[in-house]
Amino acid sequence: MSFLLKLLPFFLLSMVKFVVGVPSAFAAFNLNFWELLLFAISAGSMGVTVFMFFSDWLFAVWDAFKYRFFPKKEPIKKKIFTRQSRVFVRIIKKYGLPGIALITPTIISIPIGTLIARRLYPNRTKVYCYLLVSVVIWSLILSVILHFPKILSYL
Repeated sequence: MSFLLKLLPFFLLSMVKFVVGVPSAFAAFNLNFWELLLFAISAGSMGVTVFMFFSDWLFAVWDAFKYRFFPKKEPIKKKIFTRQSRVFVRIIKKYGLPGIALITPTIISIPIGTLIARRLYPNRTKVYCYLLVSVVIWSLILSVILHFPKILSYL
């Protein structure tokens, strides 16, 4: 039980910032390949599930906050696009939901990617499935990369 309590902060970190939490857990606990893979899949899946479940509530809170404190009084100014926002728009237009799911665990965090995908695509089941598949694929990739020196020593 004490091991699970020690692992909990890394689990919560992996739910939010996957690419930081999984290697941190590997370094702190020296998990073997299967333990690391199970840890990564469960933490990422839990993050996607939690933020998918609370997405409608978060959108409602944000809309209430936005309209209460920033009422529309002036005409809308032209939006300024940065290089980063142009890259995200290009990915969304070119690759759609699979592109968002692919970059969610690594480049952007799980909460932000889940909320973006949920806002742009109304089909919850489809968004959830794509994000879970992406988490599983990135969990496998991270587990192999982190255990690569050990794998090479067996060859």
